[in-house]
Amino acid sequence: MTRAVTRLLAALALGACGDNLAGATDEPCDAPAEGRCNGNTLETCAGDATRTEPCGVATCTLDGDRFACVDPCEVAGVTEDGTCTGDTITRCGFVDDRHVIETITCDVGTRCTEVAGQPAECAVDACADIGPLGRCQGNNLHECVGGAPQMTDCSASGQVCGYADDTQGYACIAPTGAFVVHGVVRYEDRPPLPDGSLGPIQLLPARGAEVSIVLDQGNTVLATAHTADDGSYLLRYDTTAGNLVHVMVTARSTVPLRPLRVNRTQNQTHAFGGGSFAAATPVEQDVLVTDGSGLSEAFNILDQGVLAMDVLRLQMGQTPQLLTARWSRGSNNGTYYSNGGIFLLGAASDDDGYDDTVILHEIGHWVEDVYGRTDSPGGAHDGSPTDPNLAWSEGCSTYFAMAVRDRPHYMDSNAGGGWGYDAEETVTALASGSTIGSDISEDTVTEILWDIADGGPGDDDGLTTANHRLVLLIWPDHLATANLRAIGKNGVDLVDFLDGWFIRQGLSSCAGVRGIVNVARAFPYDYGSSAGACP
Repeated sequence: MTRAVTRLLAALALGACGDNLAGATDEPCDAPAEGRCNGNTLETCAGDATRTEPCGVATCTLDGDRFACVDPCEVAGVTEDGTCTGDTITRCGFVDDRHVIETITCDVGTRCTEVAGQPAECAVDACADIGPLGRCQGNNLHECVGGAPQMTDCSASGQVCGYADDTQGYACIAPTGAFVVHGVVRYEDRPPLPDGSLGPIQLLPARGAEVSIVLDQGNTVLATAHTADDGSYLLRYDTTAGNLVHVMVTARSTVPLRPLRVNRTQNQTHAFGGGSFAAATPVEQDVLVTDGSGLSEAFNILDQGVLAMDVLRLQMGQTPQLLTARWSRGSNNGTYYSNGGIFLLGAASDDDGYDDTVILHEIGHWVEDVYGRTDSPGGAHDGSPTDPNLAWSEGCSTYFAMAVRDRPHYMDSNAGGGWGYDAEETVTALASGSTIGSDISEDTVTEILWDIADGGPGDDDGLTTANHRLVLLIWPDHLATANLRAIGKNGVDLVDFLDGWFIRQGLSSCAGVRGIVNVARAFPYDYGSSAGACP
């Protein structure tokens, strides 16, 4: 029995004893036994009189079998200062002067932090440059522990800082290797702009890339590690002093948290070799993968894969599986997803190696296939109304690209400049008279998913309590396993996502979803899932 119902029963009992209750009127009471809501005022019967109770910041609603003033924050124990769950803030906010529970997912590069006596907030992630593998600076080991950076002096225990293995990453290890080489690996990137064109070259760290020290004579690999998230690396190795060696960086990760490889179209993995130097200790050797080498795009593709793997693991709670991407500068093979891998154009007229959202869109198809479910028939698509299964697959994959970047832009460059699309500013509605099974634009799907997920302060669509994590979880937690309703078009489509949303999230978001789906985009969703009909 809820507290609200308990208070109501106590009030009725006092009324029966003739006590004078606050809020009671002398008018004959015509409220039903379960009470009723008049706006945000609760009306119940106290004997023959009507008792009124303004709900204030609570909401008048059906609570079990009776109407009551229910404060969702009080029920859930959520405060206005909020708390952190991973990198998500849960706090009590206001919509139309009533309490609502808000969840805010911190942007990439920020982390949810709590300081005593202060509200929870998304602050710059102090661990952003460390990543899951840690890093070495001399004999000092830097790790992220409990969301905060931690430094350990390995020499204090008679050890050295070095790369242990792909599971531990960098750690304090027993002294090993006569020689040390360290440095930072970067690549030249051309970031996509909102209009689809590419910006000027900027240097970015090659995060999570495999890095090796190689003997020039015979190309023998002497030691291998992976770069930290600031691109730094440290390798300990043995050879004869003075032997010529070089650092080789490969566009792959054998780390279980981020299993990735970027291959040429002929299936060899892309690799870039630095300049030769004589084995000595210590040697600082930075590596820059240039645009002119024709390989920098491979490391940009790897970087987008790292972002996607982190979302898959940290936001969706899934165990990453190996993802292979195939791209070569000059390749006309096309951009598509097939048989567990992604393929990307490298043609002079249309090279997708720097097109972050195109890369992530194709990874989105992989996530949909491996961790969710797809019934897409494939084929051409250009944003015009099409088969609902195809529209869902393309629209949700575009949304995935936006969710990973937490930006509502999709950009695709080409030799003529390119084009861009903004899911926040665009409204793609169905034609008048459309049914729940009518052809639909993939843009409609993308916009609906984005508008549901972009909750928090400043949200312009009335649904403020959702986030990307809650939307993405529908893939593995519902679409992958549920018995889908046989309505509209058979197979996974927008209807099935919306069903999954209400089954997992309940009906509290009904008004916001209705505004996004039925009103703004004229999609005639019937709210007929097993979660029950929206009020």
